[in-house]
Amino acid sequence: MSNLSANLNLPFMAGAQAQKHIAHNEALELLDAITQLRVVAFNATVPPLSANDGEVWAIGAGPVNAWAGKDHMLAVWSNGGWLFITPKIGWRAALLDDLRVFSGTDWEKPALPDLQNLPGVGIGTSHDALNVLAVSGEASLFTNVGASHQMKINKAMPTDTASMLFQTGWSGRVEMGTAGSDDFAIKTSADGTTWATALTAQTSDGRVGLPAGADLPDGTDTAPGLAFATDPDTGLYRIGDGLLGFAVKGVERVRVTGAGMQVTGLVSGTAVTQSATDTTAERLLKVGDYGLGGTAGTKAYGTGNILGAVAQTGGVPTGAIIERGTNANGTYIRHADGTQICTHRLPIGSITFSGAGTLANPYRSNAQNWTYPASYVNSEISVTGTAEFIGPLVDGRRAAVFSHGPTNAVTCFNLQLHRWMQDSNPDEFYVNLVAIGRWF
Repeated sequence: MSNLSANLNLPFMAGAQAQKHIAHNEALELLDAITQLRVVAFNATVPPLSANDGEVWAIGAGPVNAWAGKDHMLAVWSNGGWLFITPKIGWRAALLDDLRVFSGTDWEKPALPDLQNLPGVGIGTSHDALNVLAVSGEASLFTNVGASHQMKINKAMPTDTASMLFQTGWSGRVEMGTAGSDDFAIKTSADGTTWATALTAQTSDGRVGLPAGADLPDGTDTAPGLAFATDPDTGLYRIGDGLLGFAVKGVERVRVTGAGMQVTGLVSGTAVTQSATDTTAERLLKVGDYGLGGTAGTKAYGTGNILGAVAQTGGVPTGAIIERGTNANGTYIRHADGTQICTHRLPIGSITFSGAGTLANPYRSNAQNWTYPASYVNSEISVTGTAEFIGPLVDGRRAAVFSHGPTNAVTCFNLQLHRWMQDSNPDEFYVNLVAIGRWF
């Protein structure tokens, strides 16, 4: 029979052994060292300068000094000296929370249990067939190893669901993810049954939709309720009840009211006329186009130059809208479009005896010449007139008409009065003349 135990090599006491206490104490010393084995260090190679009774070091390969040749043994400081113990495979030792198992050549950390293909995991609660991972606690932390961290939710088909569901009392209130399509959506519910889509984001181009609408802050002209990340003082804001404003760089440029729209600043682009003669439908007319909206002396018309001297350059009006003048030859009115109207009350005097009173040779006045108070641009002039006389009416046949000779180009008009009977009474005749043509 061996004098040592089979596993721990503890010394046995022999029958009738002298000083049995020595063997007994040696066994107790070994038990004290290796039971609930705790070490000061693993794979130590240099003995410490000082140690306390009972402290244990797990020696590694190539130790020196007092540990030389004691590779992979346990060094126990006991009674002022080193006690060396040879560990066996499977012994366990702990260094604080570092638990290791002796493999025969080294102290190794035990292999973790197989965590692959587990039916479920419950942390602080129990998992079930549907919720194979269940966590109960105040918070869950997912952090990075090095730099980044991702949470991944994968689905099989676009029509399937990959989402996160937020509940109250186990009733759904908000769901976010790709539910029923690959477009991202956020949905809300008050009862877990009826859902409204608050936001969508298309996977094709990233466009965001707000199917249920959006509530924006009123904002101001310097901080609009709907602004831009890189231009925060440009955007849309609510001025007041029924008043909408659009600001650019903190300045209100457009105001929309129940009565219409007000614009502060210039309006340009295809919404307004593109030239002085632009006739495109539904465009706004700019100041200066068609000679409207300016001051006297310019091509643009306004209250300052409705009346004045008309003018034109290349057929385009550059002066006032209407010009009126009077001289010894009558009165003329010129319009900016080129129309000219001349009028005059021309005295004729009495009609003298000049024939037999027949249609071929009536009584007539002397030939008259009317010089227009303003000349025309061509001879395409329409002249009309009405004869009148001042004097006693002898009979119902005292009526006079006028005829005229050819126009004299653009400056004058020839005329003569005719009547069918002679009257010895001194009558005074006039002709009221109107000539219409163009001044340019």
